[in-house]
Amino acid sequence: MLARRAVRGSEGRDAGGSQSRPMFGFLTQSTKDQADPLQSQKSATVWLRQLPALDVIGRQQHVMRAFEGMRQSRKDADLQRVAAVEYLDAALGADRRQLLKQYVENADGAARLSERIWQATHEMAQAFAYAYQTLLDCALAQGPNSRWKPVLPLLFARLVHYYGTDAKLRVFRFERWIPAKWRELHDIYARAVDAGVDKLPCALPSAGPGSTQWTVEQEYLFVLLVHQLNTGNLSPSELDWAGAQLRAWCRRLTLDSVPRSAEGFFVDLAGRSGLARRTGHDSGSLLRYVDTTTLAEQLERTIQSLRQAETAEGSNLASVNQQRIAILEKVRPAVAPNLRTDLRRDPRVPVSVPARVRVGLARICRDLGSKEAADAVEPGGTEQIEVYAVSDGPRVKRPANEQDTIAASISMFGDPLWQVKDRSVAGLRIAASGGIGQSLTLGALVAVRQSDVSDWVLGVVRRLNKLSNDEVEAGVSIIAERVVSLSLAARREPREDTGIIVDGFDISTIGARFDGLYLPPPSRPDK
Repeated sequence: MLARRAVRGSEGRDAGGSQSRPMFGFLTQSTKDQADPLQSQKSATVWLRQLPALDVIGRQQHVMRAFEGMRQSRKDADLQRVAAVEYLDAALGADRRQLLKQYVENADGAARLSERIWQATHEMAQAFAYAYQTLLDCALAQGPNSRWKPVLPLLFARLVHYYGTDAKLRVFRFERWIPAKWRELHDIYARAVDAGVDKLPCALPSAGPGSTQWTVEQEYLFVLLVHQLNTGNLSPSELDWAGAQLRAWCRRLTLDSVPRSAEGFFVDLAGRSGLARRTGHDSGSLLRYVDTTTLAEQLERTIQSLRQAETAEGSNLASVNQQRIAILEKVRPAVAPNLRTDLRRDPRVPVSVPARVRVGLARICRDLGSKEAADAVEPGGTEQIEVYAVSDGPRVKRPANEQDTIAASISMFGDPLWQVKDRSVAGLRIAASGGIGQSLTLGALVAVRQSDVSDWVLGVVRRLNKLSNDEVEAGVSIIAERVVSLSLAARREPREDTGIIVDGFDISTIGARFDGLYLPPPSRPDK
């Protein structure tokens, strides 16, 4: 019983003995939260020391309640509250890094845990963004007040920083910002430019004397570049590492009102989207241009240094370097000032074809197995493939359906929720709406049966883009143009005392059965 209570942690009682509450809720307040802890830096320091030291989620709940109290309070913000929020921001930096690390480590395996961590991190970022927005509005309302002017650069920079945190969390899940979010970000940066503080370096006072100083422009550029990482072919761990590299490299970039070259990117401060590649026809007083040549050069130097280290170091480090090289090669087209047009080896053909999609080995085996049984031409004509010899007779081939038409094929499908948008010899681009496919992940095994093709094709998701909460697109790399569902049996060691011979075969050697897929050769004759 004692051990069970100790494991409960933040789900039971916190270090101060307060009763548990719903996660991230603001229904009740403990004794610690009754007084406003964000009145000054001193009160915030005392209050933070009383929170559970080893329970990151529990401490986050208290901080969220403090921000909710600040939101509900009708008191005007002052410089003491600004100092309190900035101190809390610096003090919780380690918590945010720990939560991001835990999310990245659990994103591929523990879905429920990673979702909980993602929500906690996102709510924390939203709370700080709201707090800085409130303080910034109060500071701008002071006009030429000399006491408030020194805090403007940091308020702008930290507000844009948390927009970057939100962007990174969205990219982790292949999500994109809505246009209104882009308008908010562009408006914040434009206000910083009007105030003349967009290029002033600043850092949190409590972060220490050696902390890196950032300008509003640098934070804004990082947000724009984070969205460039949403290529659909990077996992959360790869995105986290690539984002850290971009954050260091983007410090040398600037936003220019006049383009430096014919290549690169531009952003419309009055628009509803992020970076766009230059086409030669872009112009306007609110356009800002970004030349990413220095960033691309740094990326190339990093790839070269990793390749040199790969040949000099041991096998373990060489494997890590290979993974990092692969990440940077995926990032390169998204940030390079000039886009190569010959990236695809096989031509794509635009189509609009309804399709059935099955995700995961178990679902594919079940649906393909039942479909093949229904399509059997004659009794005993179903194709059987086993790991042990049963019969030396030839396998019966399924004849092609010569009376198959597109209309007949469409009528066969009871769930035409997926569409094939384009296809090539080696891949497909599939899309779904209505919330279908939101749980799709990189590396997922999928089977696709197009309405104008008789057989299922087997592929792996290599690219994923969630266009909205209802729409998703996936790039599928085809690994087999024909697949057969079969039942496999593990082989047991034969036993003389219990052996049973049937037709010359000892069936006691047949072990547990499990489902599998067989890819008849050649699966890709063109390759």
